Amino acid sequence: MQICSGRSTGSFHILCEMKRLLLLLCLFLCAVLAFGSDVPMEINLLDGSRIKGRVMSASATELTFLTDFGVSRIPLEKLTADSRQAITIGAKPDTEALLKRISELEARVSQLQQENEALRRQAVAPPSPSYRPPAGGNSLTPSATPQQQPASSGMSYTISSTGKRHNSGCRYFGSGRPCGATDGIACKICGG
Repeated sequence: MQICSGRSTGSFHILCEMKRLLLLLCLFLCAVLAFGSDVPMEINLLDGSRIKGRVMSASATELTFLTDFGVSRIPLEKLTADSRQAITIGAKPDTEALLKRISELEARVSQLQQENEALRRQAVAPPSPSYRPPAGGNSLTPSATPQQQPASSGMSYTISSTGKRHNSGCRYFGSGRPCGATDGIACKICGG
């Protein structure tokens, strides 16, 4: 699933960044809920020593444990039976809470997709005509700006946010707003 393209600008860029942050937050919450790393606990080893910290992950053979002194990887066979049982109970995620959180995040992503689509429609909508009286008279007809007039060669042009002009044959055409044949800087790929 592609979240956002690399050529985002303005409010569309903000929306893309929000989506990325939401996705990262979702992944982080799933990892935290799945492994219970927010719950500090004490584990007992068979040699009689005790370690206090948080469970980061547990596999079939070893436990990754975060202590005040760093991360420790402890083979499960070195733990007491009580510690092994506490870890397996603590490592089981609450599936109902996870499913509820996933549905909330899916609803938020759906809302962001709708806002994204609305912003895209606004970006490609033609600008509303504006009234500009001619310099010498009092005419009531709106004047066409040079940017709205098609080029005599039949080509159309857009100007990107970087100020580059692209013709209708360019791969970057349409990434900005409409412009005239002489506006901005000509693209080095298509010649503008």
